[in-house]
Amino acid sequence: MRFVTFTSDGAERAGILIGDASGPDDTIVDLAHPAMQSALAGYAPQVLDLIRAGLADAAARLRDHAIPAAARLPLRSVRLLAPLPTPGRIFGIAHNYVDALAERGAPHPTEPFLFMKEPWTVIGPGEPVVLPPGIGGCTYEAEIAAVIGSRADGVRAEEALSHVCAYGVFNDVSASELIRREGFGPGKNVATFGPFGPYLATSDEVPDPQVLRIGLSIDGVSLQDSSTARMLFSVADLVAHLSRQTMLEPGDVIATGTPAGIAALRQPPAWIRPGTTMTAWVEGLGALISTVVAGEGP
Repeated sequence: MRFVTFTSDGAERAGILIGDASGPDDTIVDLAHPAMQSALAGYAPQVLDLIRAGLADAAARLRDHAIPAAARLPLRSVRLLAPLPTPGRIFGIAHNYVDALAERGAPHPTEPFLFMKEPWTVIGPGEPVVLPPGIGGCTYEAEIAAVIGSRADGVRAEEALSHVCAYGVFNDVSASELIRREGFGPGKNVATFGPFGPYLATSDEVPDPQVLRIGLSIDGVSLQDSSTARMLFSVADLVAHLSRQTMLEPGDVIATGTPAGIAALRQPPAWIRPGTTMTAWVEGLGALISTVVAGEGP
């Protein structure tokens, strides 16, 4: 099942996407509609609330629930937000694709390279990525994001995926030149540098997250095209590793790294520029479209 967060008539709430967010006839099932309340078992029609309540259970109830025509909205009549607008925490992973490491001529790290991406960087599909004045070169980074659905504390890799409730597309926009000057914290955490969406697919739709094509284009020109099979540390490895460092909670997000082709390693560098459109995609998880605009000075 595909969950979204959207606004309509000034109200933000959760919905079910019928389609992949690209078709003219795609529709949204409005989970705030009175006819859908019994299927929510008393929980609020918000994606984070449903995750905390058990997203698989919510999806099972919704599959068995009749959906009246009045609860369906044309996708074109609403505005999609990030499917999880306020994640608990975003764990970013760098240097996690063997093709990207080969491109850099870098050795394989012996354990995942972790940084934190602030939840306030998150924006939804179609929202602009804003480049602040003087930020320097910035890159796109197509990634598959894993959403934690149940508490994970010191879990083994063999059981780790049972703690993932959903997957989505994440574009870990990064200020590469700022990272070189000041480190990952400042360079990863710029407002609007976390496009996420267009939807979350429940884990039953992604039985194996390590066999998916992943890529990104700018204005129709392909710049990344790889496979999650090329991850150095799998999603299961990452969940297990992080759960040994901290207790993972429902609503936490793991952005699992990006494959070869980032801007800094192209000749000349393919820095993102105002007026262009990025499309990050993962097989089965849709296409995440983001425009790029220039920020205003002080």
